[in-house]
Amino acid sequence: MKCVKCGKKLKNNEKFCTYCGYYNDESEEKNWTDNDELEEDLIDENWYDEDVDEKDDEIEIKPVKKGKKKKEDKPKKVKKEKKEIKEIKEIKIKEDNELYDQNERYIEAYIGEDYKLIKKSPFNIWAFLLNWMYVLYRKLYITGVIGLVITAIVAFFFTKYFLIYLIVVVLILGFGFNPYYVFIVKRKVNKMLVKYEGTDSFSLENMCKEFGGVDTFTALIIYLLFLVTIVLSIIKPMINTNHNTKFWKENSENKANCISMTKLIFKEEKSNYDKITEALCKINKTNKTYELYLKTKKDNKVYYVYYETENDYLVFKYNTEYLNSLNKREAENKLTDSEKQMLRDIKAIKPNYESIYKKAKDEDKQIEKKTNKEEKLNYIFDYEELIR
Repeated sequence: MKCVKCGKKLKNNEKFCTYCGYYNDESEEKNWTDNDELEEDLIDENWYDEDVDEKDDEIEIKPVKKGKKKKEDKPKKVKKEKKEIKEIKEIKIKEDNELYDQNERYIEAYIGEDYKLIKKSPFNIWAFLLNWMYVLYRKLYITGVIGLVITAIVAFFFTKYFLIYLIVVVLILGFGFNPYYVFIVKRKVNKMLVKYEGTDSFSLENMCKEFGGVDTFTALIIYLLFLVTIVLSIIKPMINTNHNTKFWKENSENKANCISMTKLIFKEEKSNYDKITEALCKINKTNKTYELYLKTKKDNKVYYVYYETENDYLVFKYNTEYLNSLNKREAENKLTDSEKQMLRDIKAIKPNYESIYKKAKDEDKQIEKKTNKEEKLNYIFDYEELIR
């Protein structure tokens, strides 16, 4: 007998359904067909038990095996493709490893016997001690030469920072040379492999050995040239310093004599002109005589006054104020022979003044650069020095 409402099987003489609680009247009992009765007979009487609840029943009918079934139903073709892709990846990894090993062999050939030490060690003691010399020794010529040039610039123009620079360089080379060198070698090896593509590995390895390795001779030549340049650059200023010291006494005496005589003629002539702007003094080294010039202004016109020493006496010679009157007399053909000579001497005053002025400036520049080879013989004094 089954429940009329929910269809669950009831026990014999059971009126109330233990599942839905519906009261089953005998008048409402469903007439089952033979097939239905056959089905009931086939079902085990203990299929439903009093202890089985509704929740267990629901779990029992869920399609728990759906996922497993889906996995089992995957086509064999997909599995085969995945297997082939996996095999291709394994082959590629193997080829890459073989290529890497082969490139490492070329890199080892390029570096030489110190390959393991340079590749693994974080610090290079030889680069630390020999700095740019070791860089050249490893055939890094461009890097080495640039380093030497920078060292020379710092040594000459930033001398007070040279010790700091040296400490920084040795530390950078000590800790940074190995990775930098390996990086450069890898690039060179890769370029070589591209350039000589198709060449057998034995020949490539020999080429790496030839192009790489070390070169003591070339490194020594470059480094010696650098040292000679540095030594000559240091010796030259030392020679000039000694030379300047040699002539210091003469220059001091010459300047003292010139300034004393120039001040003397300045006092003599200052009342005759509106202003004396400049003075020159020339020493004739052969006979130790002096030529002195004053540049003056009067009535907005520039005049030159010329003195010289004769027998240890200071003597006035000419003044360009006379130039106009002499030119006028020359135009009238009224000059005497002595006046003609005077006119020539007066006309020469301004060119002589300009020549002495230029020589004095050149001497000052040589002394400033410490390149003078002779004692100073020409002096310029401005108005401030004359009134001091």
